[in-house]
Amino acid sequence: MCYKTHEEDDDLAYFDCLPDALLLLIFNKLHDLKSLTNCLSVSKRFRSLVPFTDTIFISIPPLPKPSNTAASYINNTLRQVFHNLFLKPVRCFHRLMASPKSTTMSFDISCCHSNGVLRIFKEMKSLHLELPLQGAGELGSSNGATFLQWKADFGSNLRTCIIVGATSFQKCNTFSSSAIFSQRKEERVFMEETVLNDDELKLRVIWTISCLIAASTRQYLLKQILADNPNIPMLERVVISDANKQGMFSMGKEELVEMRNSIDTKQEASSSSMERSPVPEVNMKLWYLPMLDLPDSGYVMKGATLVLIRPVVDGMIENNSDDPLVGDEKPFSEAVREMIKVKKSYLMTMSSF
Repeated sequence: MCYKTHEEDDDLAYFDCLPDALLLLIFNKLHDLKSLTNCLSVSKRFRSLVPFTDTIFISIPPLPKPSNTAASYINNTLRQVFHNLFLKPVRCFHRLMASPKSTTMSFDISCCHSNGVLRIFKEMKSLHLELPLQGAGELGSSNGATFLQWKADFGSNLRTCIIVGATSFQKCNTFSSSAIFSQRKEERVFMEETVLNDDELKLRVIWTISCLIAASTRQYLLKQILADNPNIPMLERVVISDANKQGMFSMGKEELVEMRNSIDTKQEASSSSMERSPVPEVNMKLWYLPMLDLPDSGYVMKGATLVLIRPVVDGMIENNSDDPLVGDEKPFSEAVREMIKVKKSYLMTMSSF
């Protein structure tokens, strides 16, 4: 119980009345690294409790003068793939994906280094990193996609990747949506028989490569952080998203243990010239609809595409809309669950790169 007199009103620190457990709950709800860092200087009590926060969110700032080398490299790579996909086998990807040594990340991760502020959170269990906006370098923006989102699950290597893309993504008029959705439901059977032409297929392969490069770059970033911070063994969940809300890289407790066991600290410390992890040979299953209505989300997709990706070593891909990776974030989850019902699909294998 905390007591105060009228004279003490201005001097009383009301937070001193709260038990430590409640303060920690508040810090975990706050979770933003910048705000938690500011709390360190509030009082000695705050400074002693903040390091016990187990949920941390970090908005990664861009570098003051970001290098365009990485974005330029990706755009050039995709352009080469577009022109050569049907002239050479898919195995040419390995050569095309070899990154120049000058490639650098365009964001500042100094807070995640061994001498950064992240080191004080020794009981951290959940870490969410949000990468900065990429502007003109946004995936798909220059490759015919007005909607392109992906989610990827990793262990020491890629486990699963789900990609949803569309050439047009528009809000449906609420007054006419019900009638339109009903009419198009009857046309669904005919749309499912639509076949992708060569140019449309090439475009979707480019989307897939873009997303896999982005996902493998985030895995590489996490490996660097884990190798640089061996003092956070309690970490149970990591999410790396971006301010564009386009891609989400996630790992759970078992996957993090697997990654830690696979990390060679000395090898990770000597930065790879590619600044991304290799993508293994993968099986891809692709679904396509010329038009897809999402009544729950209230959107209409044109050129709707779903791609499920798994390593070849894990066998063939099964239709599983209940995969936890699908989640419940609309319109992504609704699109996945609708597209996976389509009977016609395309099966492909892509070599490692």
